[in-house]
Amino acid sequence: MRTGNIGTTSLAAMLLTVAQTAIAQQDFDAVEMTVHPVSGNVSYIEGSGGNIGLFTGDDGVFLIDDQYAPLTDKIVAAIRTVSPEPIRFLVNTHMHPDHTGGNENFGRMGTMIFGHDNVRSQMALAGYTQEPPLVTFSKDMSFHINGETVHVFKTPDAHTNGDVYIKFESSNVIHAGDVYRTTSYPYIDTSNGGSFLGTIKAYDLLIEASDADTKIVPGHGVISNVEDVRAFRDMMLVIRDRVAAAIREGKSLEETQTAGLTAEYDERWDSGRRIGSAATLIESAYAELAE
Repeated sequence: MRTGNIGTTSLAAMLLTVAQTAIAQQDFDAVEMTVHPVSGNVSYIEGSGGNIGLFTGDDGVFLIDDQYAPLTDKIVAAIRTVSPEPIRFLVNTHMHPDHTGGNENFGRMGTMIFGHDNVRSQMALAGYTQEPPLVTFSKDMSFHINGETVHVFKTPDAHTNGDVYIKFESSNVIHAGDVYRTTSYPYIDTSNGGSFLGTIKAYDLLIEASDADTKIVPGHGVISNVEDVRAFRDMMLVIRDRVAAAIREGKSLEETQTAGLTAEYDERWDSGRRIGSAATLIESAYAELAE
């Protein structure tokens, strides 16, 4: 048998991969699932990744998103603290792995998985290994389950090109996916069809679909109301206008990012990371407005 030496660089890369895998597993092992009541039989599960919508009743369990694959057993355990019924339906709000990672696991349990057409097609284009939705739709669809009408409808391209809102009509609850978050600035995933201007339009749609009593579950963060969304939309309008003015003045992207255009909002909303930072938000606005 022929043997050979592994190069130092290759060995380091292999060790780094093993270490990262171990760290990720440890992180998942430490994750705890918390069920937060919203209204009636509508709740959401907080864990690691996007907030999971949970709707229960005699007809079965209806889920929105499913976080990462290694967390499926913990998610199911959390569901079982609320309902023993079969997990019948699952809707993906968009394509990202922290919302679709458990699809394959839930599919094996017999759960039917739904999503917008673009979720399935964009996952393939992006080379994602997660299982895509099994049933897709182009505009909207409704579920009639547990005495409730659950309306799923496409937003303008915003966080990605496959975003949807899910409204529980009688319970007056909307799950907004990652179009709306309360933890940072919005993240516009332009590589997967996201749009800064589309995000503003999506907030307009969310405001239109809500009233003063609507409870809004964000993709990340805590329950909000329509006034919270309106304030967030208004902030985005201010940022849009300031970036547009910088472009008219001939400023480069780098100059625009360092001009303090979001200064009064940064302490509350700037994540300091690529996802949810002021710099990334301005970059997406600049690219779109400079066209």
